[in-house]
Amino acid sequence: MSALDRALDSLIAGRWILTTEDTDDGRTLIVAHRPIGWTGPGDPHEVLTAVDHRQMWRLLTRRHGEAP
Repeated sequence: MSALDRALDSLIAGRWILTTEDTDDGRTLIVAHRPIGWTGPGDPHEVLTAVDHRQMWRLLTRRHGEAP
């Protein structure tokens, strides 16, 4: 399973929630965060922020690059 496959699996399984956030200067950021009450591995308050979807895929793929 590739890093991208693991990242997609994590999204589908609900281990990450994707949303958007508007900035004060009018931009929209893509944000990934753990679900409320997260008890799985890693920091339950972990937040990944990207300026576009391509950067978010890179962050998630890098985050899930290691074998589970």
